[in-house]
Amino acid sequence: MALTAQRPRALADSVLPLPDEPRHELAWLGLLGGFVAAMAFLLLIPAGWSRLDHLWAEDGARFMVDAVRSPVLSNLTDPYGGYLHMLPRLVAQLVALLPLEWAAAGFAVCAAILRALIALITFAASKAYLKSTPMRFALAALVIVLPAGNSETLNNMANLHWFLLYGAFWALLWRNAPRVPIALFVVLAALTSPLVFILAPIAILRLFQPRREVPIAFLTGLVVQGLTMLFASRTPYSHDAVDPVQVLLASLLRVPVVAFTGSERVVELYPAMGNLLILGSLLAAAVPIAAGLRFGDRAGRTLALVASAYSVILIVACLVLNWTQVLQVQAEDVVMAAQRYSIAPCLFLFTAIFVGLDATPAKTWERAVVAGSRYLIGFLVVVSVFAYLREPKTVLTGVAWDESLANARAACAAGATEARLEHAPDDWFFIVPCESVR
Repeated sequence: MALTAQRPRALADSVLPLPDEPRHELAWLGLLGGFVAAMAFLLLIPAGWSRLDHLWAEDGARFMVDAVRSPVLSNLTDPYGGYLHMLPRLVAQLVALLPLEWAAAGFAVCAAILRALIALITFAASKAYLKSTPMRFALAALVIVLPAGNSETLNNMANLHWFLLYGAFWALLWRNAPRVPIALFVVLAALTSPLVFILAPIAILRLFQPRREVPIAFLTGLVVQGLTMLFASRTPYSHDAVDPVQVLLASLLRVPVVAFTGSERVVELYPAMGNLLILGSLLAAAVPIAAGLRFGDRAGRTLALVASAYSVILIVACLVLNWTQVLQVQAEDVVMAAQRYSIAPCLFLFTAIFVGLDATPAKTWERAVVAGSRYLIGFLVVVSVFAYLREPKTVLTGVAWDESLANARAACAAGATEARLEHAPDDWFFIVPCESVR
């Protein structure tokens, strides 16, 4: 019996290894520097700066208005779109305590802080799987600089759950994590993302290891989210029939291609290059993933397989469950509609890729292949980041928050009893009593 009971733990220990304890003084100093750099990038690039005076989508029309109009407990437990949004609603409650002029900046800064923390979790947790510190740094940096994550989803709480899913993945893998903050993080992630169910096997495996607080907290949040989704209603985006061929092509464009080029450049490259663009991207991803499966240890191979599977499952599920004609690859903007679907799948794809890039084969030609992949992947990512920074369409130019607030106050001064607050994207707004804007 004792031997049988030990087998699950032995399996868990082989695929979920325990990293070495870091040198705390240097580690915390490095993490602080990384956090400051991440915040600077997210808030000071042109697109990030524009978010400081533009409120985005559900941040205003759902979370902010509910924080103003509804009691706190009712607001936090109210499902939207068929699932709970605990973390965005918590942030909205905090932002509602600030002067209304600060609402846009409040949401943007909070979203940037949380995303920077996810990058730090990625860096710290990946130590058990990636031997190279530069590789860990590069993987964590992708959480911040990946072009796919810096358009529709940049610095807003409405789309943070795509990053939370990836952060929860690494938090569950981080066996020697600080217990209380990481347990709090995973339970909030579970109560915010509708896709966290794919991480349940990792949490269950963690139950066979010491320090069970984190997986227990995650599974508790998962049960609450699951019960909410079971009884909540959800309005589908459309009733268009799903086209399997279109789903396949859209999946390939939105993950390997977007991972290496960014969503905006696909609009130019795909019409010109066609399926050659897809084949090249698949090859660029497949070589390092194959290297990881060939030369990695058991934990590394498992990570590469699981991350690859998550990447495929997520993009296919998102497209099938939300299919509409605008997602077809021949649509005018190709992959810019629902661009958010690319984020988590791309991050999981890069996780599988980095297992291979971190490998150290014995033979010379094998090392040359891995080294070549490092340079190629690095070149493609750097080019895509700089191309993104030069893309003017990522900067919000619609009605600014201070302008919207001034218009609302003018309407209230003219005798209106309610104020209409317009915000990005176009045609989004919410209405609050005039007492709230005075």
